Amino acid sequence: MIWLESSLQTLYQSAVVAFPNTTKRQHATHEVKVVNVQWIPFLGMKTLFVKGRALNERREYTPTIVFKKVQYAEEESRKMVALKASDGKTYFLERLAMDEADVLVRCNCPDFRWRFSYYDHLDKSLQGPKPKKYTPAHGSNRPPANPMEAAGICKHVMKLAKVLSESTILG
Repeated sequence: MIWLESSLQTLYQSAVVAFPNTTKRQHATHEVKVVNVQWIPFLGMKTLFVKGRALNERREYTPTIVFKKVQYAEEESRKMVALKASDGKTYFLERLAMDEADVLVRCNCPDFRWRFSYYDHLDKSLQGPKPKKYTPAHGSNRPPANPMEAAGICKHVMKLAKVLSESTILG
């Protein structure tokens, strides 16, 4: 299968379609608390690196979303929104669309690692190095972790996206 970069909305929908009957992921984002968000703009590369710190079931995870092709400006205008970044500076950028902006994603949780990271790599939507493809141990009767081989995101990245959608940056 050949994929191209996906938007956050496409990765969300892909995870929902691939695992419609799960009681976790899209149905369990209310359990996840995003307690910190770092905004790191890279103007020359036209990217916005967003790293969260998420707490869930007494564990800490680091969901990450990198927005590509971000349009920055030197001053505020009707098309631009202001962003107070983690470096303390204010940047102006065009509002990002969840269903249009190409993204790179990553999370250090097992669900993302074993179920989605390899296929996000094939989709060119994985932030960071290519992981090894999950395969059940030889002789195991366990089913594949992602039988549809779908790109997608875990509940921690979903929750970070929800937090971003409540800001002025993501519309």
